[in-house]
Amino acid sequence: MKKIIVLCLTICTASYVFSQDNVSIHFGQSFTTFKYTSSHGGTDPNLTSAFRSGYGVNYAKVFHSGFFIRPELGYKNLGGQSVLNGQKIDWSLHYLDFNLGLGYSVHMGPVITFIGIAPYYSYMYKGGQTYGLDYFDLIANKAIKTADYGLNILGGVKYRLNEANSIFVEVRNLTGLMQLEPDSESGSSEKLYNRAMSFHLGFSFNIVSKNRAQRKSNF
Repeated sequence: MKKIIVLCLTICTASYVFSQDNVSIHFGQSFTTFKYTSSHGGTDPNLTSAFRSGYGVNYAKVFHSGFFIRPELGYKNLGGQSVLNGQKIDWSLHYLDFNLGLGYSVHMGPVITFIGIAPYYSYMYKGGQTYGLDYFDLIANKAIKTADYGLNILGGVKYRLNEANSIFVEVRNLTGLMQLEPDSESGSSEKLYNRAMSFHLGFSFNIVSKNRAQRKSNF
């Protein structure tokens, strides 16, 4: 037990000494769609991506080795578009989002490149389907699940403006892993999953404690 306690204290101390903390805010534009398969195994040939937006705030702890941990809270709008009988169908799903990013960064002067993965969990608080002039509330009619989870693969470039502030661009590829269609009918086998590609522009600033004020950030 004593060895375990010593090990935990050592890890915590190392994390404190060999890491930098920063907070980032970002705004994103997404091309969102669905991976859809009907109960007969067919797909929708008219299904296309919709152009949507989102934003978020995250906290990153970046270790001296370049590895980082980055929890994030945000909002994202997913969905897709299609055409039926000459009328446009538009799905708009509004999510509160939490993801936990893990990745690696490389420091090259004022430029930092980074890659990572971020498992996510989202809660849909508003969702609608518009068909022509008609609006269908997906939540009230229990036509789609309110929860979603999946994985973001991400990569980006950050530029340090000074010791405390940076700007960055980031690309994410979202793969939803939860079947969104509720099992309302016995034997129903329709499959619906979220998909998105998003581009983010953001600003970050370092959090520097007094005893680390002279250290330079590597992310």
